[in-house]
Amino acid sequence: MEKKFILGDIVVMIADGPKMAVEGYVVEDDGKGGFIESDEYVNVVYYTPDGFKRDTFHQDLLIHIDELDNIES
Repeated sequence: MEKKFILGDIVVMIADGPKMAVEGYVVEDDGKGGFIESDEYVNVVYYTPDGFKRDTFHQDLLIHIDELDNIES
């Protein structure tokens, strides 16, 4: 997958979600006793009325905050 967010990028869920900061890539077991970064899933931190939340989202559901301005124009 070509799309790779950088730690600290501000992203938005395409489905009208909150602003979120990329925390890192999900690490998966490679089946050989090691670990690899997922090419599809990203850990993000975001704020809700209940406080800060951390969750994992598929990269296809996220868009960089700078790209949002181009879509709305």
